[in-house]
Amino acid sequence: MSFLFGSKAFYDILVKLMEELKKKSRGKLLDRSKDLIFSTALEDSASKLCRLNFLYGLAKMHLVQDSLGLEPNSTFIAAPDCTITRNIERWKNGIGYGGKVTWGDGDIPLMFVDTMPNACGMLVGSLTGEPDPMELIQRIHDMNDAQYDVEIEGVPIRWNFGSGNHFINVFEVFPNPAMSESANLPQYSFITHSSPSELKGDSNPKELGLYYHASSNLREMCQTLETPFGEIHYLIGEDAKKYYDFYKWAERIGEKKRELAGKLLFGNDYEVISNTPHQGLTHLNEVALGTYVFTNNEEKLYPLTLRADIPCYILKGISNFNDDAQMTLNFKERMDKYNLHNRISNANILPHGGGYTFPHIVAIPEIFETVQKRRYFSVDLGTGIGTMVFETPSELQFLYRGRNVLVQTIDLGLGEIVARMVPRFALKV
Repeated sequence: MSFLFGSKAFYDILVKLMEELKKKSRGKLLDRSKDLIFSTALEDSASKLCRLNFLYGLAKMHLVQDSLGLEPNSTFIAAPDCTITRNIERWKNGIGYGGKVTWGDGDIPLMFVDTMPNACGMLVGSLTGEPDPMELIQRIHDMNDAQYDVEIEGVPIRWNFGSGNHFINVFEVFPNPAMSESANLPQYSFITHSSPSELKGDSNPKELGLYYHASSNLREMCQTLETPFGEIHYLIGEDAKKYYDFYKWAERIGEKKRELAGKLLFGNDYEVISNTPHQGLTHLNEVALGTYVFTNNEEKLYPLTLRADIPCYILKGISNFNDDAQMTLNFKERMDKYNLHNRISNANILPHGGGYTFPHIVAIPEIFETVQKRRYFSVDLGTGIGTMVFETPSELQFLYRGRNVLVQTIDLGLGEIVARMVPRFALKV
């Protein structure tokens, strides 16, 4: 081949070889990501989309860990409600929803802000009787009209019960007599679902924000690594610790906001049954994305909200995953390969909702990538006529899953039912 040296033919061969090497390298990175997704998800189109998108998000995290001299072992543990995220920025970052992402034991000063934690959560409160929905609607309007008269730790509060999937629901409660935790539950209860959305940007006493694309101060702190799958934004050292401290403050604001909403809506005499975030940092190296993360032997209860037309449930977590579950779910070999036994066997996750699903999508045969490193998903439709190609699933028509998420949770030994809550009415204002 010496006669080709310096010729166009030689150059073309070299380019072709380089492209093949890049493809093999990319393939190995994505294969490693696939190894490090541990899924309990329902096998439907939404969970498949989530896990496919996470191949790219995890690969970028692994490359950051590699560059810092750390073990590239970021994992995604998918809960039964694993699904897409309708947050466009998060999805483009290669992140899905319904599970938790872990990249250490909590002692590494490294934070991946591309996951965009926001301290969203649900409050379950007791009621002495069934309230009048029209009275509640009027109270919500009164709260909205006077929203800037309310502050929590110097943060002006904006009520967001009408945004996204935030809501106020009222239920009749049917305790499970076999569970001692159900003994003191009331006949009626309510759930509010909201987040401290006021803290996404810099306009707060801490002058920092939860979302890097909404906070100029956070962007200035961020490190950026260009990867074959696009940019990734992260924090190291004191900046990572500063952001984590800010998040924990935001989480406290979110909890206080939900409790204040309960008082303004239902009076001061309600009791908190549960007030727990399902979207945020559990420690310096872990983020829950639409999932509860609990500790062994704790006494907390967790709401599982499905759809407005079917019951919700109060759950108690069971330590997961035991040896039998690890074998059943095909976790054991990969846990051993990447030395992740402690992380997976103490995952302790519970789903927080049903999650989105797309019954009109029956297969995801291909992913296209542009030279700008943007991903497009080609999907087959149930009609058998043509395909749909999209970059983000935020505008796709969707349904919420039903009791199959609960059944999966119970069958896998992730939790137990403490009570069933039958909807009396739901408010979106």
